[in-house]
Amino acid sequence: MNADLQKVEDFLVHEARLLDARDWAAWDALFTPDGIYWMPAAPGQTDPLQHVSLIYENALLREIRIRRFADSSAFSLQGGPRGWRIVANARIDAHDAEASTITVSSRLMAAEYQRDRTTRFEAFVTHRLVTEGDSFRIAMKRVELLDCDAARGDINLYL
Repeated sequence: MNADLQKVEDFLVHEARLLDARDWAAWDALFTPDGIYWMPAAPGQTDPLQHVSLIYENALLREIRIRRFADSSAFSLQGGPRGWRIVANARIDAHDAEASTITVSSRLMAAEYQRDRTTRFEAFVTHRLVTEGDSFRIAMKRVELLDCDAARGDINLYL
């Protein structure tokens, strides 16, 4: 598959819509088996293993969080959370045809509503995608919150 920006944008919007619909299983299935979801705790953070991250999840940790979303005894998740996402300014930063990978950057605006409270998120997002047929799978998703180093409460949904 060629690095086609329209196909990449379509994939990113599809991912956002799965998250908006709270279709966690379908969203998780977009990841490669060794895929990582990473939210750094500091601007420009380069190493998730040697520094604290807001979120750093492999397949097992995503599965645990997703199961928790469905758990009626998870008090912190009662009453939601619901959210929406807007993906913008997608751009292909690198394409390695030999490795079948594409690195994409985009901007994200998102809102989370839970228990009469709305929280906004703005982020720079990097996806490392693996081409698979006419689509992609996520090998790594890095969500750099604009205010990642600010004091904030729990982040109860995936961005």
